[in-house]
Amino acid sequence: MDELTQLIKKRIKSKFSSTRRFSEELGIPQTTIVSAIKNGVSGTAFTTVCKMCKALDIKLVNGIYPVVVTDTTKNLIQKMSKLDEKGVHTVTTVLEMEYIRCKTEAEAVAVAEKNARLEAAKNNPIISTDKIPTTSEVGDLVRALNDESDIFD
Repeated sequence: MDELTQLIKKRIKSKFSSTRRFSEELGIPQTTIVSAIKNGVSGTAFTTVCKMCKALDIKLVNGIYPVVVTDTTKNLIQKMSKLDEKGVHTVTTVLEMEYIRCKTEAEAVAVAEKNARLEAAKNNPIISTDKIPTTSEVGDLVRALNDESDIFD
């Protein structure tokens, strides 16, 4: 998934909590938003992507790099522009260290989730490694197992 799509997905979750609420707010069909998140925004109409980005406070720097522009972001840029060379070096060094820490933690979580899915699939071949079953699917499975045990009692 490309960087812009990932950022859009993350911002929808944090700002609107669901694609349904986001789609209602923007007047864009929910299927369009879900498709854009699932398949990447590159196949979505440019005007739709622009509308989504605007609602999520996302700007493209140099037309390439997606950035969330909040009051905090604007304030940081304003302050950075007033720093001398040593100040800019200090801020960028701390920022790089924090970026690496967060990225490493996110990668560790992703690896742990993947390992948990693989372990679950190994212990129970009914569970797919690609998809964790929904609550209703688990309920259906439990009901089916209970019905089967009634037959053999």
